[in-house]
Amino acid sequence: MDKDNPFAVKRLSANNEYYSNVFKKTERTVSVVFYILSYIERNEQTEFHIKVMSEKAMQVHEASLASLSLYEYEAREKIFPFQQALVALEGAFRIGNAARVLNDEVLVLLLTEVDLVQRYLRNHFAIQLPQSVREYNSLIASPSEPSRPNRLYRENIAPRASRVNIPKGDISSDAHMVYSQLVDRSARIKTVLEAKPEATIKDIAEVITDVSEKTIQRELNSLIEKGQVIRQGERRWSKYSIAK
Repeated sequence: MDKDNPFAVKRLSANNEYYSNVFKKTERTVSVVFYILSYIERNEQTEFHIKVMSEKAMQVHEASLASLSLYEYEAREKIFPFQQALVALEGAFRIGNAARVLNDEVLVLLLTEVDLVQRYLRNHFAIQLPQSVREYNSLIASPSEPSRPNRLYRENIAPRASRVNIPKGDISSDAHMVYSQLVDRSARIKTVLEAKPEATIKDIAEVITDVSEKTIQRELNSLIEKGQVIRQGERRWSKYSIAK
């Protein structure tokens, strides 16, 4: 893509294929991960692996959000942290399976979902993953700053959101308790609306699968009252967008 062409310069958040095949699928996969982890019995043997898989899943979530702000012409060079986060999550799944924390059926399910995202990234952003630390450093270090191999990763990963307080009884599932405590619910909804303007509640629920549609509706109403979101249409035909 010619970055000097003003009509060709757009962010990945405006790319419908990327939104559907990467961002939405990644968010759903992360939701599934936390849902599964919420049902694993916690003890000294499982606690460590649950923590590792949770952290790797959150890193994938953050990398997915950060990728939406990339321009299409620069994605080939800067999508690598997202790919790296997916590889790390896959490794955590395999180690969890080896430790008998995840059974074989769950492992296959999770690896399949991660692989679908990885395949799309490989097919559309075909920079080969480095095979050594030296290759990794040369890939992400700029010529003027060779001594800062992690600079690109820090710039593209969004800061982790603070924990939120969930009202008593406002829990649609165990996964909602685990995931929504880590990521502000309203921030997740606004992220979806930024990537897909004029989204319906059903569109949002397809991405944020660990929260009920009623909960999404309540959160949208709150954002509308704050002037952060606008609604077009009535009832089932309502569409929501970020207020400008």
